[in-house]
Amino acid sequence: MNELYLFALANAALCACVLMISVCRLNGMHGSVLLRVRSEYAGYIGAAVLSALQPWWGEWPQWGSVGMASALLLGLLCSSHAWHGDRAPAVATDRGDLRNMDGSAI
Repeated sequence: MNELYLFALANAALCACVLMISVCRLNGMHGSVLLRVRSEYAGYIGAAVLSALQPWWGEWPQWGSVGMASALLLGLLCSSHAWHGDRAPAVATDRGDLRNMDGSAI
């Protein structure tokens, strides 16, 4: 049983980090940020809360939950350079142009 408590604690800590980063990024978004980007971070918040609280209804996290939370946190940390200055990157606020790799328009 102690092993389950350690998994739950590790999962809750990872989910708390995901939750904090997601809330901060959502707070830094302005009205012109695409709805799909805002929805993505809202989904991260919901998933992190549900994953962290799953022991309350008898589902104990193990390697799979900890691995998924770790992967999500790693992805958020790797994209931190785009969010420097607590501002949404340009790709999150504007639709991409349709260009080929050589720069010519489609």
